[in-house]
Amino acid sequence: MRFFAGLFIFGVIVTTVTHAQEDLLKSSVYLLPGMSSVSEKNLFKGSTSYFKTYEVDLVAIRPANNSLQGTIPNNTEELLIVRNGKLRITIGKTSKVLGPGSIAFIMPGEKYKIMQEGSEEPVFYKLKSTSKFADVRDRAKSSGGSILINGDSVETKKTERGGRKDFFNRPTSMCEKFEMHVTILNEGLPSHAPHTHAQEEIILLMKGDATMAINNKDYEISTGSVVFLAAGDLHGIRNTGVGQCEYFAFQWK
Repeated sequence: MRFFAGLFIFGVIVTTVTHAQEDLLKSSVYLLPGMSSVSEKNLFKGSTSYFKTYEVDLVAIRPANNSLQGTIPNNTEELLIVRNGKLRITIGKTSKVLGPGSIAFIMPGEKYKIMQEGSEEPVFYKLKSTSKFADVRDRAKSSGGSILINGDSVETKKTERGGRKDFFNRPTSMCEKFEMHVTILNEGLPSHAPHTHAQEEIILLMKGDATMAINNKDYEISTGSVVFLAAGDLHGIRNTGVGQCEYFAFQWK
């Protein structure tokens, strides 16, 4: 339970963004919620340009129920990112122990089991996307299937601003391309100049403090924050904390 001490009060900041379709998720910053009395807390849910629905939850495996299992629906992908503790994740006949900064990407129709590994209570992010089509299992198989990646096994490549860890860049059951990496950013530096792109994007700050600029407005984010960036919105991130910050960034098309 040490992880939950001193967590930030759950908050949501929504930027003012103009879209042709007002029901689409807008660029937003979501701070890390406290979870002292629940096993799962929703950060956000809505439709996007690419997905029928996109949902992000924070999940804790409690001692009274130290495993989760089920089958992913035929029109759904789930991306799990380990926040703290260790999980043993089994997908079909493949099983792997994953620690903080590791990921599991589970394709439609897959059976899975998630168990606590070790004494520390594990917490992970669950990012669930639902397709606009009823069944995308065939495309999931042809694109390479599910993925289990231990963050410690991914090479850190040094850059002039810090470092980078490339997790994968490939098609999935719903996307022509899904690219996911970790950026390690030195103190005081921006990742790049504010920019736009046609892809939606998620930023998940795993370590440190930073400032996220969205459409010329700054938002302070801290360890555990999740940022959803809508397609076409101007954005950029700068390390404004002490020491390096580290964050996942992933986008799709």
